[in-house]
Amino acid sequence: MIILNEFIWRKDHYAFHITNTDAMVNICKQGLKPLSGERSKLVNDDIKGIFFFDCLSSVSDWVEVLYETKDIYELELLKFNLKNRKWIKQNNDEFYLPNKILPERLEYLRIYDTEKRIYLPLNFIDSVDEKRIIVWNSLDEYKPLVKNKNQKFE
Repeated sequence: MIILNEFIWRKDHYAFHITNTDAMVNICKQGLKPLSGERSKLVNDDIKGIFFFDCLSSVSDWVEVLYETKDIYELELLKFNLKNRKWIKQNNDEFYLPNKILPERLEYLRIYDTEKRIYLPLNFIDSVDEKRIIVWNSLDEYKPLVKNKNQKFE
């Protein structure tokens, strides 16, 4: 049984959405649209929504669950504000927006290593500290993270 609860934050509250880099061209132009994606269809879920999570520390868990076979360089993490937006709680771990998010309301993540002076892939989110910092960028500046064969990660 699915219990739908609607809620609207009246203050800033940020949420996150993981997507494939090949979707970024359309997202940069049109924003995020409520869809029933291929992963949803695999589990017979036909809800059209923008699924999200609101805890940055759970990024790695979601990557592992949803994208375990994907190259980490093929994924992007997007951030948006839920303030004054209607969203729905489907169950304890699944939340979605029934309405579009405009591109100007989205930002994408980069993790910058200040010592090595390079950007790191999304799987370094759990090792952010004073040397590895989070940088959020506007979609109008979007460039995919390029895998450098010579990079060595510790």
